[in-house]
Amino acid sequence: MKFSISLLAASLATADASVWGNLRRRLSYEKVATYAPGSQVTDHCAIDRDQRAMEAELARKTNEAWENAQQIYLQGGNSKSYALITLSEPLKSEVPKGTKVFGTNAAGNEVAGKMYSTTTSGSVTVKIQYATTDLQDSYVQCQVGALVGDDVNLSGCFAGESTITIGEEVYPYTYTPETDNNNGRTISGFSTQLEAKLKNGPGAPYPDFEYFRKYYGTSDYAD
Repeated sequence: MKFSISLLAASLATADASVWGNLRRRLSYEKVATYAPGSQVTDHCAIDRDQRAMEAELARKTNEAWENAQQIYLQGGNSKSYALITLSEPLKSEVPKGTKVFGTNAAGNEVAGKMYSTTTSGSVTVKIQYATTDLQDSYVQCQVGALVGDDVNLSGCFAGESTITIGEEVYPYTYTPETDNNNGRTISGFSTQLEAKLKNGPGAPYPDFEYFRKYYGTSDYAD
């Protein structure tokens, strides 16, 4: 838990919201408890919604609820939401990570995002991370992943079949909003990614991480 918190704090300190064109720079942001972030961290902070969803499922005390809670732990539902869509025609050129993407939701309203990673020319499967706002209560409106029941929010997800603008190119696409909206940040990841981030990542190695890794004999000791 100690290093899960350390890893989250490091993520908060380096969060970058500049890739979303509709969002303006701010001189201050909503505080996280008593911490005043210097950039937009609403999407990072949303990880606590996964914990709340897990607790709600565990409180039901059924086998099904236990499985639901475990999947939320592993797959998330609220942080770093992205759509995995299939284009009807391949990309015409390589698209860099962070390229702006625009589409619409089922109601026809605009939905903004960015390319999750650099994607090669000719690819037909693309991963698009949804844009987030500075307000924690409405930071993103596509929350699916492994969530169940009323926690699922499809209102800001891309429509199931439409067109999407990637950079300056328009592509028709299809996907299933209920199953193809996933999450790149999970509670499980704060343990399973410890070695990559605290041993081999920027600023690493962190001596305290090595103390715990040697004691438990594994890098993902908190998983």
